[in-house]
Amino acid sequence: MKRWLEPAKTVILCLLVVASFCLTAAIWINQPNFQMIEPAKYTESKPVFEKQLEKIITPSAVVFHYGQDRHTKAVATDGQFSMIMREMPRWIFLDFSPFTMTEDKWQEIAREKLGLEVRFRSSIPLAAVGRLVTFREDYNIPLKGIDRIWLYHEPEEDLVYALFFSGEEEKIVRSRTSISPKDLRDSYLANGNQMPEQIMKVVIPKRYTYASPAEKGQTYWHMYYLPKHQIRMHQFSYSYEPVSVERVIEAYFLDPSLVRQIMERDKTMIYTDGSRSIQVRSEQMAMTFTDPAYQQRAVQLSDTEKLQGAVNFVNKHLGWLDDYYFERFRKSYNDKDVMTFRQYIGAYPLVSKGDKPVDTIEITSEAGQVVTMNRSLLDLDSYVAHKDWKVMSGPELYNLIRERNLANTDEITNAYLAYQTLVAEDTIDLIPTWVVEVPNQPTLYIPARSTEGGGGSIGLE
Repeated sequence: MKRWLEPAKTVILCLLVVASFCLTAAIWINQPNFQMIEPAKYTESKPVFEKQLEKIITPSAVVFHYGQDRHTKAVATDGQFSMIMREMPRWIFLDFSPFTMTEDKWQEIAREKLGLEVRFRSSIPLAAVGRLVTFREDYNIPLKGIDRIWLYHEPEEDLVYALFFSGEEEKIVRSRTSISPKDLRDSYLANGNQMPEQIMKVVIPKRYTYASPAEKGQTYWHMYYLPKHQIRMHQFSYSYEPVSVERVIEAYFLDPSLVRQIMERDKTMIYTDGSRSIQVRSEQMAMTFTDPAYQQRAVQLSDTEKLQGAVNFVNKHLGWLDDYYFERFRKSYNDKDVMTFRQYIGAYPLVSKGDKPVDTIEITSEAGQVVTMNRSLLDLDSYVAHKDWKVMSGPELYNLIRERNLANTDEITNAYLAYQTLVAEDTIDLIPTWVVEVPNQPTLYIPARSTEGGGGSIGLE
């Protein structure tokens, strides 16, 4: 028995080796049908129109003050405005200090002294303003943001001072400047002398009427300006191009192949990759982007950094389809940051009242991360036609409001010209419109075409 044991082991081992070779050969000869898994295809978005923050926060107007209550104004389409914008990077401001204004000081500086007022659309964070002008490195301005820079000549010292206004805080800071009285008088003011004359309207907060003894004599003037005479504007018609769903998906999702669509009961389409989502409202030609915020730790960002983040987000996702400017920074009810950018044609903002909003991009962010964004999917394409309008002067506007009993003109806090959008099947009409803001009542939208041959000054001066 033992004699056959070793030969048996040898035979079994040889059979196992032969079987191994046979199985290996079978595997090599008969390859299974593998299904290859392709890597994710990241679609490169089409080139978009990007904008820098400095272009988004540019001022809305420049007002020239000549004394004796004479004022003129230049807007973005005027050469006089462009000249001031080219000069602003050369302005140097230093030695900042809080400045208290009384009624007499306001009257003197606003109505009697030579000056130049740079007006922003809303309060701009200080660090962002520092990209337009030059602050000395050691500057310390006790303001969160500013909405006006006012240069004025002080004859007794023969110096040009600057006032920085924060309408939200109702505070003022004064500084010295590098601007010479000669430049202010012979260059800047001479440049704006032929611009349309304006009527200064002053709005004083009611709380200063009942000031505490410590605030006795202090006041703050909010201002807006109305044209003293009729001006000209165009009523435009533009063709438009709806932004396709494919282009939206390419812009907001890394891998479009992972995107699925869901139809709501109201036929609103939702596109999602499981994380981000886009709600497309085809009837409104508008969209809402949503990306739930997830922060491992709290991130402290300045308002300028938050604003820069919002601008960067639009630059990377669909871009600025047309000309937009920063309009407003506010806190939402749940303490998130809401930034609004408004579309402009030339020097005038667009305002939409219908069910197809064309006018704004609104971004909500949390700790610097964009969590929602609302924007129109209408892209103004090409100019079709225009009509020349004579626009109501400030006095005509006020008379019309009184005649129609639309509001108490003494309570108006702001009035400005804009283009109201009317979206038709193939075109968008831009109608010159007076936008009038009155506390505790809906904003008034009044067609701006004048029905008079001239504009008197009754009731405004």
